[in-house]
Amino acid sequence: MAQRDFVKRSSKIILNLLGACLILAAQLLCPQHARAANGFPNTLKFGYGARLDPLGKEVSLALNTATSIGIDWIGVDFDWARLWANSNKQPKLDTLDQAIGRAHKNGVNVLLSITNPPSWALNDQGPDLELTAGLVSQLADRYRDSVLAIELLPEANTTRGWGARPNPNAYAALLAACWEGLRSNGSPTILVAGGLRPISNDKSGNDMEDLDFLSALYASGAKDLMPVVSLHLIDLSRETMASPDSQNPYVLRRYELIRQVMLKQNHNGGLIWITDFSWPDSNDISPEEQSRWINQAFQLMRSQLYIGAAFVERFNPPDQTGGGDHHYLIQNKGQATRLHPALYALAQLITLDRSGQLIQPLTELGKTSSSTLQKSGTPAGQP
Repeated sequence: MAQRDFVKRSSKIILNLLGACLILAAQLLCPQHARAANGFPNTLKFGYGARLDPLGKEVSLALNTATSIGIDWIGVDFDWARLWANSNKQPKLDTLDQAIGRAHKNGVNVLLSITNPPSWALNDQGPDLELTAGLVSQLADRYRDSVLAIELLPEANTTRGWGARPNPNAYAALLAACWEGLRSNGSPTILVAGGLRPISNDKSGNDMEDLDFLSALYASGAKDLMPVVSLHLIDLSRETMASPDSQNPYVLRRYELIRQVMLKQNHNGGLIWITDFSWPDSNDISPEEQSRWINQAFQLMRSQLYIGAAFVERFNPPDQTGGGDHHYLIQNKGQATRLHPALYALAQLITLDRSGQLIQPLTELGKTSSSTLQKSGTPAGQP
């Protein structure tokens, strides 16, 4: 028993030392790159983000809109099983390449979220460490000038996100392996950890509560491997100011409980990124109410100095939308396309935040958001 405890303590110390060395190496190797983007560690400015579906509709319009209103980041999923279904074949990256290349050309930073590991990259404990770390290094090298951050298997506290029963020890080991691969290649890309998703009390037990998972990561020695802890806030309450508690995990301010865990572990310098959030999923919320909700949510998150960036979901609709496009910020209406009024409200907020002045109502974006754009005939996913 004593020998087992000694080995456990030694492993934790080694992970802590390795994490500190890897983060220090990142800062020394690429200090200018690491400070360039709003929301990054060691920066004071908040990063405004939106999640883009590179395989969906109106990708070019979404990226142009992001540039027009001053969005700093787009979050893009690397759907591993969909893009690389067969390990004996090359991944299908043409559409992803085009979207990321267009974002780089427009001056928008990219967060790449690795999701949905295929069966050939899984074992009984979850994603294979060597294969996953290799993928992270390949993607960071392929998109070296564009992808500044990689979110490693978001919703890792769920069976769906991890590909097996959640395993904080295995996730901490994977973080260490991925950091080692990035630094050995001199990559400036940082890792964003967790993508923690709140879990209700009536779950089957195959998932792990987000606060418990984060605490277990710290117990595994992952503190210095997590400069950024990310959250996925799904199915949220209509009340942006609703207080977080154990009985109602689906509130925007869930991040306050996550921060308490971080502070308990003396992780004061760590940042939180909200890498996925959206207005409450209800058909009886008007576009005006949705706009107010998103505006209030961004203002609330921006006011927290420990939140570096936030990414609103549903920027562009997927190629197939079973429930219609009205849930998205870019909407197809017959033969025309509309921008949701929330985008104009977000443009106002970003401009006010950065210049102290409101933009005039009759800007090109204002005209676009109150009228329709005729479809150009550009194929889905093409810039």
